[in-house]
Amino acid sequence: MQSELPSTLYRLLTLRRVEALDAVASERVIAMLGAVALAVWAAIDRLGASADAQLDIYGISGLCLPILAILALAFLIARRSRPRLLYRQALLLLLAVIPPLMIAGALIDRFLWHSAAVVAQLLVLAYAVLYLARALRSSTGAAQPRALLLALVLLLGYGWLAEGASLYPSLWLTPEAGDADDDTTSPAVAEPLLFDQRSRLDDALDAIAPSGEAAGPAVFFVGFAGVAEQKVFAEEIKLAAHVVGRRYGTTSRELLLINDRRDLDAYPLASLSGLTYALQGLADKMNVERDILFLALSSHGSADPQLSVSNGTLPLEQITAGNLASALAESGIQWRVIVISACYAGAFIDALKNDRTILIAAADVDRTSFGCSDDRDLTYFGEAFYRDSLPHAASLRQAFGLAAQAISKRETLEHVTPSKPQAFFGPDIERVLATLESAHVDGATHAYTTRTSAH
Repeated sequence: MQSELPSTLYRLLTLRRVEALDAVASERVIAMLGAVALAVWAAIDRLGASADAQLDIYGISGLCLPILAILALAFLIARRSRPRLLYRQALLLLLAVIPPLMIAGALIDRFLWHSAAVVAQLLVLAYAVLYLARALRSSTGAAQPRALLLALVLLLGYGWLAEGASLYPSLWLTPEAGDADDDTTSPAVAEPLLFDQRSRLDDALDAIAPSGEAAGPAVFFVGFAGVAEQKVFAEEIKLAAHVVGRRYGTTSRELLLINDRRDLDAYPLASLSGLTYALQGLADKMNVERDILFLALSSHGSADPQLSVSNGTLPLEQITAGNLASALAESGIQWRVIVISACYAGAFIDALKNDRTILIAAADVDRTSFGCSDDRDLTYFGEAFYRDSLPHAASLRQAFGLAAQAISKRETLEHVTPSKPQAFFGPDIERVLATLESAHVDGATHAYTTRTSAH
């Protein structure tokens, strides 16, 4: 009976024995529980979207696969149970636990990080398995190991598929600033501009001081601002060059590749071919077996993984994990610090990491970062890492930790899905950097930080 539903759900969710489940599992109750599950999903979806997200009615189609998975799971549980469980009973068991599991997952995503999040997810999974085992035993009067094992395999398979194919249904679409076409670069401007890039890069490389004969490694900085349509990327790379220059002495050994619609002439343009050429030219100035490359990239990102490269109507190739890895390998530069400020930047880590590389990413493989609009000078990551943490931190690891904490607090206050910045610290380069850190951290950018903070 419907009046018994609250107590039945309470007993189910608290892993207690339930009597006469068939009397409760009516079509009306099933429909009501399904509506509750959809409402909880919609609420979590909206809370996780950014403030400027727009309703995308076509996102409803993304619900087809998870709904089909729930129906199929209930069917398999009912068929594999001995004695046989009614289909609507199996469906009720699933619909009863789905809202609490969704809420638990949302809380983990918002408030927990790294190992704590993994432990919490395993605890939730353990609860789900225990819940289903107890509920099936209570409903049928016998343990159901076959049904339970089949359910677990299906759940893990669906989770693997959803993670690998990014099958996360959403009713809210966050517009990418700069999605609109930009026709500011006409063919009459574009052709000579592209033709002139080699000489611009040569001039920039000629101005870079060589490594020299110092006993320790020298640091060389390369900045890459990928999207011209938002000034935030250009401004972030300029700040990165300033802060890294003051910290590691790269002022005379820096090269900036910048796409900025406000100025097409101040710097060589950011492009894959330009970056590849610049790294090879820089390697001629370096002792590639000893010196360190600090490569900072700032752009929009996608989960492919891919960094956007655009400048008006210029035909520019996008930066992928594969072609970035190739460009670095072709240069022969062994020691590298790579900082990627972009959505989904964590997806680049596996392709680039080794013992001589530090990788810092503004967001996890399946997360967006924030603050990349044209009315800002820095992204959330740029503010937290380059402006507030790196100038005075004792190490890159500490700077990343401070930035990650600051970003988490900010995103929590703004009720957006956490970006979860990621990092990989190669043990060899971290030891080498420790010697440079002690030499430069005391003279970090105190005056600059004071000025920017006041601004």
